[in-house]
Amino acid sequence: MRSANGSLEFLRRISRRRRSAQCGVESISEYVEQSASLLTPEHLDEVGRELPILNLQFAALSVRQFPHLQQQLKLLTDFLEDTAAGVFPDGSEASRKETAFALRYMVKEADIIPDSVPEIGYADDSLIVRTVLSRHQDVFRDYCRFRKTRWSKISFAP
Repeated sequence: MRSANGSLEFLRRISRRRRSAQCGVESISEYVEQSASLLTPEHLDEVGRELPILNLQFAALSVRQFPHLQQQLKLLTDFLEDTAAGVFPDGSEASRKETAFALRYMVKEADIIPDSVPEIGYADDSLIVRTVLSRHQDVFRDYCRFRKTRWSKISFAP
């Protein structure tokens, strides 16, 4: 298990635009893009079937260090459900796959920083979610308008 300081340093390194020897990608954005590209339609269907359970798990999540995380996860689960049902047809394949990847990452037992580490356990999860929201910001802004939700309440920007 990585120490808390080692995990934070690892996140800092791969968040920058340079090669990380530990994971072979240049940035978190590239990690998300590459990982999501491996998802098949069957994976998306599987995540879709799990959305009711994920919504319950995320609703119970309370992480004061990352105050927007719960709302961001709700947005991602709603987005994936609405795009799969054709209710919101403006989501691209990449935005859907990256959303599914972020949701799967949230419930992964083994991730970069174990969720059980006090104060920073959800830092990597939050970073993945924020990266997906940032990479597809225009789509998610449109989706917030569609759902009559204020983007500023969801986004991580002040």
